[in-house]
Amino acid sequence: MIGDRQLSPEEASYREEASRTIRALIPPDLPERMDRNEILYPTDYLRAMAKHHYLGVQVPRELNGGGLTILHDALVNELAGYWGSATLACARSFTSHGGYILWKYGSPHLHDQYLRPTLAGERFVCQALTEPGAGSDAAAIETRAERRGRSYVLNGQKRFIDGAQSVDYIVVAAKVREGGHDAIAMFCVDTDRPGYVIKEVQTDWMGFRGLGSSWIAFENLEIPAANLIGEEGQGWKILMEELSLERVVATRAQLGQAHRALTIAANYAEHRRTFGKRLRDHQAIAFRVAELATRLDAAYLLNTRAARLLDEGRGKDARAEVAMAKLMGVETAWEVADEALQILGGIGYTKKYPVERILRDVRASRLTAGSTEMMKLIIQEVAFDHLRDPEFPASWVGHELGSP
Repeated sequence: MIGDRQLSPEEASYREEASRTIRALIPPDLPERMDRNEILYPTDYLRAMAKHHYLGVQVPRELNGGGLTILHDALVNELAGYWGSATLACARSFTSHGGYILWKYGSPHLHDQYLRPTLAGERFVCQALTEPGAGSDAAAIETRAERRGRSYVLNGQKRFIDGAQSVDYIVVAAKVREGGHDAIAMFCVDTDRPGYVIKEVQTDWMGFRGLGSSWIAFENLEIPAANLIGEEGQGWKILMEELSLERVVATRAQLGQAHRALTIAANYAEHRRTFGKRLRDHQAIAFRVAELATRLDAAYLLNTRAARLLDEGRGKDARAEVAMAKLMGVETAWEVADEALQILGGIGYTKKYPVERILRDVRASRLTAGSTEMMKLIIQEVAFDHLRDPEFPASWVGHELGSP
């Protein structure tokens, strides 16, 4: 209960071992230190995870990955969220979706220069899609990559790029010509190249601190043509695969965060006494915990289903399932964290317990990797197609008075 009782024995054993290992790797004060921006990128802890093959878990071992599945990767991210924080899990998840597309579409050059050292904890990566004028509408990006001989010259801006001021390279979406989806290409861009400009570093978020998020500009930044990921015409396909994986893996961390908040609230209710009895003996509290546990369990199961579909290579046909997992996951995480704080009462609004930080952290997940509204847009489109009944008497609509 609360989790996924349908994991295989191997998956459940892996999760248990990873939980023990990650708990030992993460100092208890790390989440609060990141929340205070004392750490702006958790490089030391990513290196420690790399030693256990917890970066790019689904990438083959010969490329320094874990050699397992997307579901295994999601389980690790869940535990990075539970024992650490949403931002630690976010930094780790860049090795998941970024590592996946580099493995699947990257050349041997990209494997050697970027993927292997990243999964070994030697180089660090983030993702750059969002722009000042383009967020959920990914096809509206304006960053351009112009081919000039054996190089591309990059110009444009990206905004809200977590870790862009700290990492060694960025996976960047840019347009190589005028057009929509078919004009997008993906590149590895080194952050030490001339023309890479940090315009602003934002650290004063409501939550989700400890990575820093930058507004960056590419000003005639020249990159080798060999840094193109896949082919020019594959950019949109690659981006959609990356986002699908991100929506599953990143959301699993939010479930881990919510699980931790509910654990704290339930244990508090076991020991806090009001009106002569334990808080949990008040039916209103007991029933609310039951409801939250049920919703959290359902969100875990949806997440596992989506991960399995991606592992089966069915991502293109699983748009709705991925969107459902993301929608249910982040909305449940927000509700659970909010209600956990309510159960704690006034003490929950202080820093005596980490629930207030968890609440602030999970709020961002309703915006990132495709907003809640975007997930509903995807789901409704697939749902209407699936539910359409050609035998439905359409001519009756508006004329039901005279129908049998």
